[in-house]
Amino acid sequence: MCMYCQAQVSPERIEAGYAYCMASECVSKGLRDRRNGFRLVLMPKQGFTYVSVDSPDLHNGRSSGR
Repeated sequence: MCMYCQAQVSPERIEAGYAYCMASECVSKGLRDRRNGFRLVLMPKQGFTYVSVDSPDLHNGRSSGR
């Protein structure tokens, strides 16, 4: 069952880690939830990259170039 609209979801999709259906509203909600777990950070000599909210690089106040 889809976690947003209660529609049927294929078992293969659930095994892949997606607990929502392919309806556009449900996909938008699922992507928004996943994006909330990352932050866009400027890394020295690398440019911008996505870093997990749980990453120590994001919490220690130091960049990877130090």
